[in-house]
Amino acid sequence: MGLTSGRITASNSVNPQQSAPAKKVGWVHNIILDENDEYAKSKKLYNQAIGSIIFRTSDDLIASENDLPIAHPFDKNFKNLPIINEQVEIYEGAPGAYFYRRMGLDANTTNSADPTAISRNFKSEKDDKKSSANYKNVQTTGIARTSGGDSKYKNNLGKYYKTQEGIHKLKLYEGDSLIESRFGQSIRFSGFNNTDNTFSPTIIIRNSENADSRKKEENLSIEEDINKDGSTIVLSSNQHQLGFLPGTVDDKGKSDFEKKPDSFVDYPTKLIGDQLVLNSGRIILSAKNAEMIFYSKKNYGFISDGAMSIDNKLGIDISVGDDINIITNDRDVQMVTGNGSIILGSKDLEPIVKGQQLVDILSEFLDAISQMSFLTPSGPSAVGPVNASQFGSIKSKLNNILSKLNQTS
Repeated sequence: MGLTSGRITASNSVNPQQSAPAKKVGWVHNIILDENDEYAKSKKLYNQAIGSIIFRTSDDLIASENDLPIAHPFDKNFKNLPIINEQVEIYEGAPGAYFYRRMGLDANTTNSADPTAISRNFKSEKDDKKSSANYKNVQTTGIARTSGGDSKYKNNLGKYYKTQEGIHKLKLYEGDSLIESRFGQSIRFSGFNNTDNTFSPTIIIRNSENADSRKKEENLSIEEDINKDGSTIVLSSNQHQLGFLPGTVDDKGKSDFEKKPDSFVDYPTKLIGDQLVLNSGRIILSAKNAEMIFYSKKNYGFISDGAMSIDNKLGIDISVGDDINIITNDRDVQMVTGNGSIILGSKDLEPIVKGQQLVDILSEFLDAISQMSFLTPSGPSAVGPVNASQFGSIKSKLNNILSKLNQTS
C-alpha cells in the first residue's frame, strides 16, 4: 500500500473537489514536515511531500509502518496540519491518490487526538503472540506484520508536540469567516461583532490567547481581547468600538500606563470608524532600503511613559506653519553643539554676548574708573572720582545681568 514517487506526481494532478472523491476515516501515523523526513527520503519524495501525512485506516490492520499510504493536504494552498494519532478525513481521488482534511469536536484545539489511538486500534505483533499457533501461522504465510503498536510515536502526539491548557474556541457572529490554530492564534473576518450587531466589517488578527482568558472553563467560548492577548492587529469600521487601553492591563481592566495625552488636541473619546490598531509588547518598523513616510490628515502625537530619542546619521529638517511650544515642567533643555553654532533668527544676525565675560570686563572697567586721576596745572588730581562709591555700587550689581538658568559657550 506504499506510495511511490511516481504516484505522488499523479496525485498532484488530481483536484479532489472536481473528482468527487470517496471519503473515509484515517489515523495519522506520521507527518512529513520537511524533505529530511525518513519516509520522504526512502520513497524519494523529497520536498514534494511536505505537509503530507502517513496514515492508517481500518483496512491497514496488518500493514507495516513502511507500507502505509500517504495523503496530501486537501487544500494545497492552506496546510492545516494534524498531529500523530489524530483522526482525519481521507479522500481518494484517482486510484491510490489520497488527500486529508482535519475534523473533530474537541473543546481544546491543542488536544485534538487520543495519544493511544493507534496502539488501541492497531495491535502490535507482541499483542498477537497470545496465540503462538496464530503467531507461527503468520511466520509461515509471510504476511507482513503490523508495526502500528510498535511505532516510535506509540502513545504520543509527536516528537515534541504538547497539548496546552486553557486554549478556547472563539465566539462566532452570524456570517463570520474564521481561521483558528491550535495555539490560540486566529484571524476573524466579521461584519457584526459589535454591541448592536450593526454591519461594521472587521478583521482581527491575534497571535495568542491571554493568560487570564486561559484560566476560564474549557467549555466556554471567548472573544479576542486587544488589551491582553498576544500581538493583535484590528482593522475595524463603522460602529465596531475598540476598548483599547495603552500599557499592560490587569485582570480588573486597569492599565499601568501613567502618562496622559496632555498636549494632544482633540484626542478621540471613542475608538470607532475606519481604523487600524496594532498592539504588541514590542513594535519594530523597518524600511530597509527606502523611505518611511507618515501621513496624518489631523493631529498626531507620541505618548510614552519612557523617554524619546532620535539617532540620525544625517540632519533633521523641521518646517511648521504655527508656533512651537516646549514645556519642560522645570526640566533642562540642553543643546550640545560642540564647535557648532546656534543661530537664532535669520536677519541682521549678531553674535550672542557671553554673560560672565561681560561681567568680568565691566568689573575691570569700573575698577579702572575708580582709580582714575587727571593731570592738572597744579599737579595730579586725587585718585578716583568724588562719586566712586556709586561705581562700586554698580559693580556689586553686575552679576544680576547673568541668567540663573540659561548658559552658552
